[in-house]
Amino acid sequence: MNSRESKGHNGRSQAPEINIDIDHLSVTGHVVFAGRDGQVKVQTGGDVAQHTNQTVTVGGVETTPQEFDMMLQGIRKMEGAIQQENMATEKREAAMHDLHTVEAQLTASKKPNPRILMRAAKSLLRFSPALTAAALTLFDQPLVGAILASVGEVAINFQEALSGQRAAKKI
Repeated sequence: MNSRESKGHNGRSQAPEINIDIDHLSVTGHVVFAGRDGQVKVQTGGDVAQHTNQTVTVGGVETTPQEFDMMLQGIRKMEGAIQQENMATEKREAAMHDLHTVEAQLTASKKPNPRILMRAAKSLLRFSPALTAAALTLFDQPLVGAILASVGEVAINFQEALSGQRAAKKI
């Protein structure tokens, strides 16, 4: 008997154990080996846990659904600030248009267009101090910072300028 064979409960030799890495196994134990169907008996020595790390790609950056939700909450808070701000209807519509442009750029799966994103983001800063504060909060989020960093130097300079404004407001 070779070292890979084992004896069964009745003392007879059994076929050798074979270890095969399987890419996919259905719940019923059905598997395909090199184009042939087969059945697999799976025995586990304890609890089996499955850990799934879900990611989404927004703004050309891979992130978690939770970070994406946080960014969307920041956008919705900014939307609320625009609605509550006492300003002319034309200005409110312009601010909403700029915010929706920023949202479209940040939430697309591909990298945003830096010119479109920066124009709309800078425009949001000009309406009122309350909207500037809401924009600073939105652009201070780690995911938004990562998206801006992926776009390039213009966006990074914009974020650094925002950091300077934040620091000035705290003083």
